Amino acid sequence: MTKLLLLGLGVIALSWSMYVLPDRWTLGGELDVAKQLVSGRTYRARDLKQALAPSLMLVDTGRDNPAVARARAIVALYLAEFSASDSGAADRDSALLTAQRAVGDALIQNPYDSILWLNDYLLQIAASGFASEHAVLLDQSYAMGPREGWIAISRNRRALAILPFLNPSSQQLAVSEFAALVNAGLSEVAQASLTGAGWIYRERLLASLEKVDLPAREAFARTLWDSGVSVQVPGVSIPDQPWRRN
Repeated sequence: MTKLLLLGLGVIALSWSMYVLPDRWTLGGELDVAKQLVSGRTYRARDLKQALAPSLMLVDTGRDNPAVARARAIVALYLAEFSASDSGAADRDSALLTAQRAVGDALIQNPYDSILWLNDYLLQIAASGFASEHAVLLDQSYAMGPREGWIAISRNRRALAILPFLNPSSQQLAVSEFAALVNAGLSEVAQASLTGAGWIYRERLLASLEKVDLPAREAFARTLWDSGVSVQVPGVSIPDQPWRRN
């Protein structure tokens, strides 16, 4: 099974602290737990499973509370990501199915949530691999949140990987998102997009940088050159570095 890289929850690897679950989970503690997960806190998976299991066993749980449904989806995504690397096949499949159900339920009540649409896409890919019909999920993510910087960190390279399958609007938003990453100073993230799935679109991506602030373009160009990637960033001169010539 493809390793899950679930947006917003990837930051959990930056913190190894363990927090005790709120005793009043059934009274809304899940909202706090979800908030803590997204901010980078971590919990013991076994504690989360015990706390979450009763609510996820109910098909209609949280249907009258969008915030609770979203929180439960975030927790289920965390467990699915945890299981992807630290559990056996049976546990991974179970966690994946639970996350799919939780995200689906949350999207019914939060149809304008771009991160949920992105994670729905990632779950589908993890479960069965990419199929062209999955692209609509990324289309929805862009439609609901076209300019959300922290989402772009994960979404952009995935969008570029399937760019021809996205609708024209999403394609342009993905290109603009790349430029926004550069403008925000996220040069290494933008480099990963450009030199990875975006390499075949490099002329289009680089052209999108024409309106990016010059200091940001220069910083991006330096990041590329330092990695041995020789391309022309608009408005930035390529330095004479004879030791890098072939």
